[in-house]
Amino acid sequence: MKRVLIITTNLDGSSFRLRLDPLKALLSPRGFQVEARLRPADPAACQELFRSAAGYDAVILQRKLLSPADARCLRRHARRLFFDVDDAVMFYAHPVGWVKRYRKRVRFRATTGALDHVVAGNEYLAGFFRERGCPVTVVPTMLDPAHYQLKQHAETRQPTLVWIGSHWTLPYLRQSLPALERAAASVPGLRLVVIADETVASSVLPVETIPWSQEGEAAALCRGDIGIAPTPLDPWTQGKCAFKIIQYMAAGLPVIASPVGSNAEVVVPGETGLLPTRSEEWVEAIIKLCRDDGLRARMGAAGRERVVARYSVQQAADTWARLLET
Repeated sequence: MKRVLIITTNLDGSSFRLRLDPLKALLSPRGFQVEARLRPADPAACQELFRSAAGYDAVILQRKLLSPADARCLRRHARRLFFDVDDAVMFYAHPVGWVKRYRKRVRFRATTGALDHVVAGNEYLAGFFRERGCPVTVVPTMLDPAHYQLKQHAETRQPTLVWIGSHWTLPYLRQSLPALERAAASVPGLRLVVIADETVASSVLPVETIPWSQEGEAAALCRGDIGIAPTPLDPWTQGKCAFKIIQYMAAGLPVIASPVGSNAEVVVPGETGLLPTRSEEWVEAIIKLCRDDGLRARMGAAGRERVVARYSVQQAADTWARLLET
């Protein structure tokens, strides 16, 4: 039995949990014992965790970059070191000062210098690691389709948009509110469901907020008729790997998303959803799907099929098993 250690910064995050649990189950019959440990904030405890890597056949570091000292420590003790990344960790999501930018560059160089292999969520991310000489395998964001209920679309007098995320990405939804409110003027009864730890407010568009939980998110998604993913274009968002879109599609929802990052790779325009760019196109897309329950059903079914075929954790397990056995 080969022992694999995953070091992460959030054991309870949606993206992490929905990939780890089925991944562990799929890798176990292949001879892998997978253990996940939370990366401590305390430097001494962190170094102790890194030293424990010597007892494993491979270590998978998730997302967060290493300081030069941590990179040296983990490299010294890890037999094989992988980096699993589905965010643009080489950039900040918001503007910061030059000191933080410099520290980020130092950490990126230190981390890439210590790695044996990178598993990146899209080609945009992969390119930055290849430039540093890292071997890279691209594995799109995966999930377990069995976790999600399938939306049963029908004619409704209260068509409902749904958005899932966190306070980190909530500004993207807030920026899109004017377009959603204009659509509400043409779609009587239009509502918005927000599944997150924070929410938005609108005097025009009724908003229902459902706190996110792993146990409740599948049912919460089915309260909506259309999944939305407005996303601005910048170096950070180009590294996003469309996890919420894949969730929408797994739940059988048609998707309206900005064609940014992996969004444009996951959504097939006219088949599983729509990819508007300008505000006016967002309004038109919402109106179109709200008024056609048959189209919503067809796109939702096609989206579910696409997730099962391309974004199921089974495919990720096959790739990881091959990499870990090498």
